[in-house]
Amino acid sequence: MQMAARKTASGCRIQGFTLVEVVIVLLVLGILASIAIPRFVDLRRDALLGTLKGIEGALHSTMSIYQPLAAIRGVKTGYLPVNGENVLFHSGFPEGHWNQAFRYILDISTKSRNTGAGARCTQNRLCGVGNRTSIPTVAGTTGGRGVIIWPEGFRINERCFAYYYNRHDGSYPDIGVVDTGCS
Repeated sequence: MQMAARKTASGCRIQGFTLVEVVIVLLVLGILASIAIPRFVDLRRDALLGTLKGIEGALHSTMSIYQPLAAIRGVKTGYLPVNGENVLFHSGFPEGHWNQAFRYILDISTKSRNTGAGARCTQNRLCGVGNRTSIPTVAGTTGGRGVIIWPEGFRINERCFAYYYNRHDGSYPDIGVVDTGCS
């Protein structure tokens, strides 16, 4: 682009952009912003999904550590001492209870807390609730107890959470993520 030039009364040249050039630059910036902004918005969703997948992985790891420990110590249903705390087990796996199990065995306790099932998570990075008789939108979660963990800024009914469900039948717990509302 060539700058437009004009002379002042004193004979000095002043250079500047024409109106057409300014409009073209603004148009190009607008197009770039329309491409870049959605990518940054997706980063928030990707971060949420990464957090939930991390919790899901932690739940699986927890089962691989504590289920064999309970079996070795002969605890099928009852309390198992873990790190100085009594953790409630049912049918060979940790019970789906926040205050009697998961607050002691998940390494997220400093970043989470027990929160009401209908509450928005506001005071911690993660919120949790246990002793749930079913997990919303997850088929086959009846007859036992479960824990739901969701990120700050969300409610359970917004469908952005990780879950653990002990069916009370001795089968491996149902562990997963509901992410349809994460955005």
